[in-house]
Amino acid sequence: MSLWSIALSDNELGERRWLDLMPWLDRYGSGRAAALSELAPGDRWWEKQSPAETAASADVPAVCAALARIYVTDHPDMPLADGLADPIDVPVAALDLGTAAATVVDRLPGVATTAALFARTPSDLFAVRGAGPGTVHEIVCAAMVVAILRDPGVLRAPEGAPGGSDTPALDLLISDLAELARWQVLRGHGDRPLLRIHLEDGAPEEIQEVAARITALTAQDLRMPAPQDPVAELGGYVAALPESDRQHLRQRVLGDDLADLSAPSTFPYDTAVGDLLAAVRVQVRPVASLDRIEALFPDLSRQVPGLGVPLRQVLDRLDDRFEVADGWVAVPNLPEAERQTRALLAEFESENGVVEPAAVATLWNLPAGELTAWLQHCGLPMFDGRVLTRQDSLADRAAQVLEVLGDPMSAADLVTRMDTTHDTATVIDEIADDERFAVTESGVWSLVQWETDVPGAVRARIARIVDAAGGSTDTAVLAEALSARFPVSRAAALLFADSGDFEVAGGLVRRRVRDHVRVRSPRRTRRLYRLGDVSRLRITATRDHLRGADFPVPSAVAAIVGCPPGGERMLGSRLGTQVMRWSGATPQLGTVRRFLEDLGVEEDNEVFLEFHPDGHFDVVPLRTVADNADPLRKALALVGHSTPEIVPEDGTAAALAAAIGVDDETRPRRVLSAYRARREIDVVALLEDAWVRVPN
Repeated sequence: MSLWSIALSDNELGERRWLDLMPWLDRYGSGRAAALSELAPGDRWWEKQSPAETAASADVPAVCAALARIYVTDHPDMPLADGLADPIDVPVAALDLGTAAATVVDRLPGVATTAALFARTPSDLFAVRGAGPGTVHEIVCAAMVVAILRDPGVLRAPEGAPGGSDTPALDLLISDLAELARWQVLRGHGDRPLLRIHLEDGAPEEIQEVAARITALTAQDLRMPAPQDPVAELGGYVAALPESDRQHLRQRVLGDDLADLSAPSTFPYDTAVGDLLAAVRVQVRPVASLDRIEALFPDLSRQVPGLGVPLRQVLDRLDDRFEVADGWVAVPNLPEAERQTRALLAEFESENGVVEPAAVATLWNLPAGELTAWLQHCGLPMFDGRVLTRQDSLADRAAQVLEVLGDPMSAADLVTRMDTTHDTATVIDEIADDERFAVTESGVWSLVQWETDVPGAVRARIARIVDAAGGSTDTAVLAEALSARFPVSRAAALLFADSGDFEVAGGLVRRRVRDHVRVRSPRRTRRLYRLGDVSRLRITATRDHLRGADFPVPSAVAAIVGCPPGGERMLGSRLGTQVMRWSGATPQLGTVRRFLEDLGVEEDNEVFLEFHPDGHFDVVPLRTVADNADPLRKALALVGHSTPEIVPEDGTAAALAAAIGVDDETRPRRVLSAYRARREIDVVALLEDAWVRVPN
């Protein structure tokens, strides 16, 4: 008999204590004992009960699954055999592993029996191509279950299942193709190829025909059923509820009380409602107008039987990753959508905090008018067609005005365009000592970068002319305008017009369509720090992180780990493979929930995503520093130092400078200016406390 064909009743389970069967449990003191105690009734049950005794009051397979998660987290480098008391040698096939887990085991060389398999560590399993947390946990759970059997030797490989194969990877491929086809149907892409094949030039004709047949495969060929009706499914669920539960559900949907924010998502994937939500989320990420989404997904407007409201309202109140408000649909909610919007704008902002909306529109899936309306909803100030992402001082505002307009100005004209209540003398005092500005003897102000970065200034002028013309302009008109403003020839102007963000087509200059953001320098990426050869990105844990969603990371991080646009990178970690993909506008990092759970991180806690040059990934906690600690020690903790107290006092400025790539800088004023330029507000406040403000 195979593993899961056993009933796991008390007469099939071992009579020795859990601790005797699994010696690794002896390592847990009072701290971990609390977590173990929650798995089954009884005080320190693992020390006092046998699995047979535990089966009378607890779900033993569930206990083993929980123990497997603990083992993987706490003992990633301990061979499974070292954690089990008795050697076990039965065919691997007797473990009844699912196709994904069986494929991982099949990829291990020389592993036909559990003796060879259990000689591996969780880290070994995670290192196998295609392994993930689910497959590794399944394998370790099987080891735990085998260990508690009264006689593991009775296990045998099951007879060949009808339709199965001797190669688990083939079974996995078929099931994965079917699942992918179902998703394509949900997305309305049933006629699109499921697979793409890249062949070298000169491949034999026979192989080219094979590739053509494979790439011709679509979801329609697999005859996938049409998606189920989400409204009918939900209506049937409501009708089947007892009256008291139905009234409670109506109160949640129709009442004035806010939804229970601690409740998990109500509609999982692989249900009709969950499938619809998954398709909507792909279209929304992170926000879209309600009118447009309802046009794409008419089911959202249909009334739900038994509740008498549109499906969108039910989802808004019951699902924690879907919100409808103020004419917008957001995933997971409007505040998070706004945070992601600001993060995307940071990829486009200039050093002065200016963003060209037209540049963002070239790769975001929001129509132009919708994008403008959303930016206004976020409360982002606009000036002359540009978004201003920061206005921390009068000098910042002056720099933004000059950058947007692109021409030198007198102080009086500058103050007028700044639209400030401050007088001209005050503004001049603010900008006179700022290294970003230059002034002529006649009192005309300009930006220094216009002289030090002429190509950048020319590019900004092209953007202004093209955007003002509605998206395109005649090349001759543009060349004349550039030659009049900059010391460039007409030929050079045309070269500028057909490079970088712009292209010439049919005698017109327009923005080049892009499908991803440009890679930004780590030195200009907020909250990204470097300690030696390790990079750390400081993030705030959100509800979505804790739910297990993937999330965007700065383009500089993708460059650091070697993930190019259109590609993916598999990073090793103590908790298994960590995936980074860059398939859309910005790179996305796979779920880090297992790391947050391991660290006990709660919502709104800050942590660091840690990237090593050898491709290793980790999540590490932000070092907690006492409230009355030296501000510089607090600042060092914020930029990634785990032991800020050991940094020598005369080395703090250099350490802070090195964290943001300003190497060999030790002058506090220059270090502070560098953090101000990155808009590291929390760090700047601490540095000002230490270096600028005079104590009372």
